Amino acid sequence: MRKEVSDFWVGNFEREDAYFNFFGENPDFYQEENDIEEKYISKFAESQNENWIDHDFMESGFEDGNESFIERFKKYSYSDQWIAEVFDKAKETNLKKINTIVFITKGRIQKPTSILTPEYSLLYIGQIEYNI
Repeated sequence: MRKEVSDFWVGNFEREDAYFNFFGENPDFYQEENDIEEKYISKFAESQNENWIDHDFMESGFEDGNESFIERFKKYSYSDQWIAEVFDKAKETNLKKINTIVFITKGRIQKPTSILTPEYSLLYIGQIEYNI
């Protein structure tokens, strides 16, 4: 069995469209490749000071419901390997409700950070190792 280490965030977005606006790819990113270092592929990438993030190494989702944390996020890849640890770390945050999860392979983002705005909160909770 192979091991994977990923950076994890949990968050709360007021609305689903705010989530998609933040994580969705900027269609202008690919327009002119000569100025690619001056643009960001998404607002999430910009928040992490990364021009480009390979979405093949990232998984995220918005799950707004009344189910428990584990029920909302158990459908994500390898969740049986990391969900208990993410749940424990999420309890340590000030978030009253968590409806967003993000994880990306370690090293894809040089300095993972939390983002707090009036519209959303996305808290970096650290790296977790799990089997894949």
